[in-house]
Amino acid sequence: MTKEKIKKAALKNFAINGYEATSLAKIAQEVGIKKQSISTYFSQKEELYFAVFQEMANDYITYLEKVVKQISTKPADIKIKTLVYKIYEFAVTYPLYNMFFNRALHFSPTFLQEKIKNEIQKMETLSSKIYKETFNEGIKTGLIKKQELESLVAAFYCLIDGISIQMLIYDKEEFHKRLESIWNIFWKGIKK
Repeated sequence: MTKEKIKKAALKNFAINGYEATSLAKIAQEVGIKKQSISTYFSQKEELYFAVFQEMANDYITYLEKVVKQISTKPADIKIKTLVYKIYEFAVTYPLYNMFFNRALHFSPTFLQEKIKNEIQKMETLSSKIYKETFNEGIKTGLIKKQELESLVAAFYCLIDGISIQMLIYDKEEFHKRLESIWNIFWKGIKK
């Protein structure tokens, strides 16, 4: 229980304040323990940070896998559109994960950048497998133009990365209009 409370408090603090501005003392205070007690579970702040990052990554991949199971009988176009919308839904449902990931990606300390990059690559390897399988199915069933899977996945990442920026800029109503337009243009570009 205490370990999970520490990670939860750490997620909040790392997401809002970033790595450098987050102190173990603040996390301990929020959990209701002494700072030294954190070392029972995590030997240093960096270890705690990566435990939180790995939990976020695992939760995201588990979420994607559940979505894929729910839509397994749908045609590829519905699967891909659902993935786009569900990825957005994950960001809205778990805003601290979204903030934490963006901070880790864009504002990590120099000494952590390589480790973060490696963790993101692991996460991307797992999510890319899901996307490739879906695109490959669309090509095989004739819904998607035959093309290199790596290129399709790269375009898909640009799509979802762009969507994550759009959701920060626009209110919910305007964003949903844009999301539908973005999806329609993307689909027109890859459909057969």
